[in-house]
Amino acid sequence: MNRPLISVQRHLSASREASPSDLSQNTLVESRLERLSRRSARCALLGGEAPLSAATEVVIRRATTEEERDAIYRLRYQVYIEEMNGAHRHQEADAGKQQLRDAWDDRAYHFYAVQQGEVVACARILMRRDGPLECEEHFELERFGASYPQHIGMTSRLALHPGHRGSHLLKQLTCAMYEFVREEGVHFNFIDCHTRLLPLYSRLGFRAYRSGFNHAQYTYVVPMVLVVDDLEYLEQVKSPFVPIAKHYPCSSEGRRLLLAQFSDAVSLLDLHGQSAARSRERMLERLIGSNQPAASNMLDGLTREDIPLLASLGHYVTCRTGDSVLRAGDPGRDIFLILDGRFEVSGKIRHTPQDEIQVRRGLSAGDVFGEIRFLTEEIRYATVTAVEHSTLLVLNAKALDRLVITAPKVAAKMFRNIARIVVSRLCPSHDSAPAPSSP
Repeated sequence: MNRPLISVQRHLSASREASPSDLSQNTLVESRLERLSRRSARCALLGGEAPLSAATEVVIRRATTEEERDAIYRLRYQVYIEEMNGAHRHQEADAGKQQLRDAWDDRAYHFYAVQQGEVVACARILMRRDGPLECEEHFELERFGASYPQHIGMTSRLALHPGHRGSHLLKQLTCAMYEFVREEGVHFNFIDCHTRLLPLYSRLGFRAYRSGFNHAQYTYVVPMVLVVDDLEYLEQVKSPFVPIAKHYPCSSEGRRLLLAQFSDAVSLLDLHGQSAARSRERMLERLIGSNQPAASNMLDGLTREDIPLLASLGHYVTCRTGDSVLRAGDPGRDIFLILDGRFEVSGKIRHTPQDEIQVRRGLSAGDVFGEIRFLTEEIRYATVTAVEHSTLLVLNAKALDRLVITAPKVAAKMFRNIARIVVSRLCPSHDSAPAPSSP
């Protein structure tokens, strides 16, 4: 059920009574961001989206008053605590005020989208020049050359009201923030990304560049970076930032530095990254050509000609020994295909209150996990941990769903295989020991 929107109408009135310096700063920022909102709306029209009426127009603002920030914290609480059941992960949440804020907020640049006086989206940007960033030990920022620390930023705490998911709103907000980092001279902008959001941020122009890590509040996340002035790459991924980027100086220097420092950042879009990207495709070729039992083989019946399509459905993620890629209760419906390495599954399956099976098994190249959640939408029941350095292809659930329309023959094979794996794991033969299962 959709929650009420967070009103800032009275907070915006209060901001007019702020100090002259705050008011001047907000006026300049709003002027720039409102221009960007109009530019984003024009880009949306070019992309085929319906025009906005005056009653539904969205305005992007940067918060400069405590009242505006309080409204942002309330929207966060609604999304992260109430919708995502995150109270146990966010000890800093204030249930009395229904606000979610943390120590990083005091020096962050906060942005929000307002529609008809209501806050409908928000996010923040932190600058490394102002101090350390959240979890920065996992981002290896020192390897970004002369850009560190003065020209490094980080985007986080994105929240979007559920009633506006799938709209143009997120595009407008992120475009406004992109223009802000360009104005501030940021060269590299970072995020820590949950695996289910990899397609979203990849379309914006971010790219995964190193192994993920276990975040205390968001479970397993993947470090991603946006090379801010890499217009060529933004154009290749059809990023909505392209029209804005063309108004600023662009260069390939940042991309060259990224690819020289981090081999995991390569993609088929990088001409000199072809060999590394090709090595990942060869992992898929080996799996398709293997003699893995059909009962546990999601690729059964596929051919080498299907590899490019399969690779397009997901994103490659590298994992280190000890990384818990999934934990019991995690959200998302993505399926994880192991290309290389080994994992361990541990958890419990409860068929009935009296019938509970303890699961503990190993997984290796060619195995999948996450298939039960994908097919049945049951809560994830197990934890999956890498026992050595490994490579995954994270198959996006929405892309798999669309496969029924775009490639029905391939979809029929894959869904048949997934169903067979789920049945073999949830309904083991009575003549044998309980089949090991995955979440």
